[in-house]
Amino acid sequence: MFYNRYYNASAPDVTIKGINIMFHRFFKTGAVLSCITLLVACSSIPQSEIEYKKSRSLPALEIPPDLITPANDEAAQIPTLPRPTPDISPINKVTPETEIRVERDGALRWLVIKSDMPQLQQRIRSFWQSRGFEVQEQDARLNIMDTTWEENRGITTKGGISTFFRKAFDVLYSASTRDQFRVRLEPGTDARTTEIYLTHRGMEQVINKESPLWQPRPADRTLEAEMLKRLALYLGANEDNANAIKDDLTRAAPARANITQDAQGLSLLVVAEDYASTWRRTGIALDHLGAKIEDQNRTLDAKRGSYQFRLKDPSRASEPPKGWLSKLFSGDKDKTQYFELRLLDQDKETHITVFDQAGTRDNSPAAQRLLTLLHEQLK
Repeated sequence: MFYNRYYNASAPDVTIKGINIMFHRFFKTGAVLSCITLLVACSSIPQSEIEYKKSRSLPALEIPPDLITPANDEAAQIPTLPRPTPDISPINKVTPETEIRVERDGALRWLVIKSDMPQLQQRIRSFWQSRGFEVQEQDARLNIMDTTWEENRGITTKGGISTFFRKAFDVLYSASTRDQFRVRLEPGTDARTTEIYLTHRGMEQVINKESPLWQPRPADRTLEAEMLKRLALYLGANEDNANAIKDDLTRAAPARANITQDAQGLSLLVVAEDYASTWRRTGIALDHLGAKIEDQNRTLDAKRGSYQFRLKDPSRASEPPKGWLSKLFSGDKDKTQYFELRLLDQDKETHITVFDQAGTRDNSPAAQRLLTLLHEQLK
């Protein structure tokens, strides 16, 4: 009512006008204070470097007894990955007696733990669930575990404003990168020990002719080391040993690999180090390439070992995958190619050659590109 009187009176009413000015200033000041409070609150939210969204289990829907369940329509179904509930049984509890040490080779880090493999696999699975991942694929025979592709919600936190909107509009917010991790377990050189290797693979979304596409991005060694550190702490390592994982990540090892040709003119990769070290680093290199390991044998005989795997044609390694989230990063098996890498111990060096599925030497452009990619990681 006083607003009508203020605007319609022929003569100014000092009292009413003063009240209106007071209210005007009050609302204006309140609006400014609200904005300042919002900015302060946003900037005070702690920043995070690694923050994957935790998986949540929802209760099953109850169908009323008088409602008939419709027939399944496969065309309308969206494939989903299983989301098991994290296992918090006593088998996952670590004890102070757990023996863990950190080994290194240049920028490569791995853990050596005194533990049986079956129990260790279960503990590692629980670790991934605690970090917001699920295990997408696990090969108990080869002791290889791949996580799901997840969004690192911490790396997009550049300031309070972005943090606020990410938390306020969580459903709509999405980063342009995805991460996947692989854990490989190998028998240790000491009795009853297991070596743990952790590798990272990344994807990023780019705009190609006005449409978004996903393509591989380089492995993040810093993120790799941080996740290995967290795994070490989860398994029971002490703080000092775990922190050592991140020391001297940029330290480069001396050149020790080159591509050459044998007497038949076929390409081979020569690594100037012992067989055990080459075997270890070759497995890590294949993990970084996203190879689907089908079989491996560290000791075919006294001096030979092999990796058998499928990989997208290395000569077209930069081609982005197609499809939506559940199919984005897996690729079509029909578009992969079979390779066998054979490692031959030659005393102080190791020779790596490529074979096809028929067991004959492969010197195709794809095989040569594969040796080049391996050389980039083993050199």
